[in-house]
Parts: sequence; C-alpha cells; structure tokens
Amino acid sequence: MNTVLNVKLDPVLKRQAQEAAKALGLPISTVVAAGLREFVRTRSITISDPPQLKPEVEAELLKLSADAKKGINISPVFDNLAESFAWLDREVANECKVIKKTA
Repeated sequence: MNTVLNVKLDPVLKRQAQEAAKALGLPISTVVAAGLREFVRTRSITISDPPQLKPEVEAELLKLSADAKKGINISPVFDNLAESFAWLDREVANECKVIKKTA
C-alpha cells in the first residue's frame, strides 16, 4: 500500500521536473521515490544530468573537429592577445546577429 506525500514546490521547478522525468519515460512519483530511497540509504544527495548539445551545435562542432583533423585552419593566427580578443568579439557579435535573424 502506498501513501501520499504533499510537497510545496515552485511551479516552474515542478514543471521542469515533470518534463525531465517524462523525457526519461518516468512518472515524477518514481523519480521522487527513487531519490528518497537513495537519500535514506546513503544519507547524501547526488544530482547529475549530463548536458545535451542542440543537434545543430553538435553538428557544427563535429564539422570543426573534422576540419581541424584535416589540417584546415579554423582560426586565424594572431600577433598578440588583443587581436585575438577583438576577433572573438567580432565572431560573437556576428553570431548574435544570426541568432536574432532566425528568432
């Protein structure tokens, strides 16, 4: 026989937890029960979720990695640190423009 546990949560946290559980194919009650069992057994809490890249970001990184392995230069050569930071700033600004156009 099971019992009911009432817990007050922030509504956003509840929704995020339900979505994460659903993504794993689990009801939220199973996640809570598993967490409580582990807490009782170990008297400690461990939380982890490996981050997932967006598919388009992963594809871009794989392309850059392949290019680098082929010896294709993926970055210009800089004479000093200030030049490298200026180049990075321009790259970030360009990416922000692209994101705004697609949003």
